Amino acid sequence: MATQGRGKKLPAKSSIPTGDYYIPPLPVAVAPVRQSLGEDIVGWIAACVLIALLLPMGALLYLDILDAKHEVKQQLEKVEKLRREIEAQQRKDKEK
Repeated sequence: MATQGRGKKLPAKSSIPTGDYYIPPLPVAVAPVRQSLGEDIVGWIAACVLIALLLPMGALLYLDILDAKHEVKQQLEKVEKLRREIEAQQRKDKEK
């Protein structure tokens, strides 16, 4: 009869199983714990040594550049002085 199936519910269709299955958690990237601080100490010592060597070298390069700039300035002044003397000499020669 047609009226007997009215109160029945159809089973729900689901693709997810409803059993009590264990679902493992997702793996998370965890940094390994170091046993000693030796590597860190060696790295800091190496960084300090490099800085201690590079700072004086940079200072020497800077002083060398300043010295070279000073020498160039002196040579340029000498060349300008000689150019003025030559121009003055050429004017004297033209006047005579």
